[in-house]
Amino acid sequence: MLQIQIGPEREADPDDRLGRSTIGWRPGMSEDEVWETGRGIWKFNADRALSQDEVQIINTEGTVLAVAKITGISKHGDRYALEGELQRGDDRVGRATQVPHLSRNPVTYI
Repeated sequence: MLQIQIGPEREADPDDRLGRSTIGWRPGMSEDEVWETGRGIWKFNADRALSQDEVQIINTEGTVLAVAKITGISKHGDRYALEGELQRGDDRVGRATQVPHLSRNPVTYI
């Protein structure tokens, strides 16, 4: 599993390659909103990411915000965004992750 930890919501760069106006997390976001902000754009090992079945997006407190099946990646310069199928209503959403995010980097492989 790939795990991505996102911090508090903030403005995206004006030239955000996914066309987002904000990135990060705020209370009340839907799973769809979390997926759009959390799926990219990251530095990661493309082959290793593609070998994972799913991605879990969590906040800095360790709460699962969204879960998606990974179906591919898209390249954006020297970084990547995940492509996938959001698993709306997954039982893990809203609960503490069972696998703590121990990396200093936002992206980790579990």
